Amino acid sequence: MGEGIAEQLAEWVKGNPQHNTIRDECCPDFSCCQPILLAPEEIRREFAEAGEAKRQGMLMQFLGAALALTGKRDETYIAGLDGAAES
Repeated sequence: MGEGIAEQLAEWVKGNPQHNTIRDECCPDFSCCQPILLAPEEIRREFAEAGEAKRQGMLMQFLGAALALTGKRDETYIAGLDGAAES
C-alpha cells in the first residue's frame, strides 16, 4: 500500500472515514464523502483482512451501494458487479 493508504484504511476500520487527500481517493465504501454509506464494523474489518479477490468483490458491492444512493444504480452497468457477491 502506498503512503497514506494504510492510515486511511486503519482509520476507516475504526469508523473514522477520511478522504485520502494525497491520492484524492475515497474510503472503500465512499463514506468519507457520503457518511450514510459507512459499512458496519464487521464488514470494515473483513475488508481489511481480506485478500485481493475478496476485496475486489466487496469494492464492487460498495460501488453499487454508492450508485444506489444517487438513484442511478439501475441506469448504470458495472462489469463484474453481478458476480461480486460470489467472491
